[in-house]
Amino acid sequence: MWCKLTVLPVKKTFLYLLRWAYLALVIFCAVYLAMEWTSRTEWYKERLYQRLISGNARQQLRAASGLARLNGQAQLLQGLKAQAPPVRELARRALEHIWFNAAGDEAYHLIEAAYKASEKEDLPAALAILNRLVEKYPKFAEGWNRRAAVFWQMGEWEKSIHDSERTLALNPHHYGAWQGIGVCRLQLGDIAEACRCLRAALKILPYDDKTRDSLERCEELLRLFPHPTKKKKQMDLIMQGATRNA
Repeated sequence: MWCKLTVLPVKKTFLYLLRWAYLALVIFCAVYLAMEWTSRTEWYKERLYQRLISGNARQQLRAASGLARLNGQAQLLQGLKAQAPPVRELARRALEHIWFNAAGDEAYHLIEAAYKASEKEDLPAALAILNRLVEKYPKFAEGWNRRAAVFWQMGEWEKSIHDSERTLALNPHHYGAWQGIGVCRLQLGDIAEACRCLRAALKILPYDDKTRDSLERCEELLRLFPHPTKKKKQMDLIMQGATRNA
């Protein structure tokens, strides 16, 4: 009888604690899910953007990393137009992290392998890797952009333009693709189109000095040769411009 009287309060206490533990677990899960949902809202991304713009160096780095993790491309694209160079650099790195990792680990490693091959000037090997990549991941914009770069290294301007256009069809904000088309169009003598593409790149990267310098040279050539011969090479145009200015 004494044992029964002792066990009964212990059992009630255990059930009481179990109910509270269950309630605490439910509250924790609810709070966690609410925080997770909140972190994926545009409001939270805008909050991270404000930290990127006005925080200290550590806060800016964490904000850029957070936006990369949450796919905050709109905020990062806006960061490319910030007046502060460190903000622009963090935004660019975070944005390219999103683009390079958009198709998963395997696609990223193939991109990396192709880049290493092109750095060693083994362009056929790089091209072979990228051919497999775009075949397996046709919606991976960075795969097309990387192959466009290899075609550019090979002097295959038309093929490079084609792949850059595929890149832009998937990612209209890809400034590298706009820059690539601009350079290739200039090589083919289409100065007006080269200027148009470089202007498009500058709308995304308004503080990029190399793009601005290239556009200024193209606009100068366009003033000198408003109607150049079709397919005329860039070097021919530059040499004729130098002769005219002499």
